[in-house]
Amino acid sequence: MISDNLLPIAMFVFFIMFIGLILIFVEFRFGEPKRQQDQANKEVSEQGSDHSSQ
Repeated sequence: MISDNLLPIAMFVFFIMFIGLILIFVEFRFGEPKRQQDQANKEVSEQGSDHSSQ
């Protein structure tokens, strides 16, 4: 009896976890860590260009 209800619940939990996993990938691809890395790369390139112009 209880096993009849287990499959839909397991599918729901899997679906919710899958959505969470997708959101984590999206966050790390386009979110704050990516912006921080882009900012750090920009600062490094600006420092490199400042030294070459002096």
